[in-house]
Amino acid sequence: MPPTARRSTTNYRTVARGFTLIELLVVVAIIAILAGLLLPALAKSKVKAQGIMCLGNLKQLQLAWQMYSDDFGDKIVPNGDGGNEGWVGGWLPTASDATNFNLLQPPYGKLWPYNTSAGIYKCPADRSTASFGSKVVPRVRSVAMNGNMNGNSWYTALIEPSFYTFHKRSEIIRPSPSQAFVFLDEHPESIDDGYFLVVLDQKSQWGNFPANYHNGACGFSFADGHGETKKWQDPVTLAPHIGASATAPHDVPWTQARASAPKNPAMVWPP
Repeated sequence: MPPTARRSTTNYRTVARGFTLIELLVVVAIIAILAGLLLPALAKSKVKAQGIMCLGNLKQLQLAWQMYSDDFGDKIVPNGDGGNEGWVGGWLPTASDATNFNLLQPPYGKLWPYNTSAGIYKCPADRSTASFGSKVVPRVRSVAMNGNMNGNSWYTALIEPSFYTFHKRSEIIRPSPSQAFVFLDEHPESIDDGYFLVVLDQKSQWGNFPANYHNGACGFSFADGHGETKKWQDPVTLAPHIGASATAPHDVPWTQARASAPKNPAMVWPP
């Protein structure tokens, strides 16, 4: 090859080089911006998925509730105060109760024979724990039952002369089965026994507090078998921790209207 040709080939040879520092910084900045845009969307998707799973769990419990009633002549499964036999047993602030699966099973857990999956008793977004000796372990339950559904409590006896407390499914008329809630997720700092206390004789006062795991919302199941998510409005209900105030002028009336109804049809309801 002539010398001139060799020089021409050399002139067109491609020389490989790496990224400069500025180029690398630009790439890192773009990745950071994209991550900042995507992560909130991914977090919301995760919460939404947990909400769907939560409703599925509640509907499974609701089906077990209906099957129990079918087997026992329309009677609603007992809803005890922790020390009595009922749909579930135990008292969650007690560490051993908070971690003992036997409390979901008979003789306490009367719904267990209808669905022997422990997972349906807990919302997937519930991260609460209990100390058990030297171990810190997840709780087994985040679900409670409307205290007006065959409840056994001092408050049930107090309100029964004035408000409906349901002992059979056929008694659920006011509110209707599609409006009467049975199960819900309870706030981890409020949950104790399986009985969810809805204060009926006072205005806008929480008894027990509902959970707000799902972007400020809570899962409910209803006597007709459907489930839905309620988005809370009041700061007291949305707070991560229970404070001194229990007044929720928007959220409590919504729950009262779906927990029971006054026997006097002339009474303004909810209050």
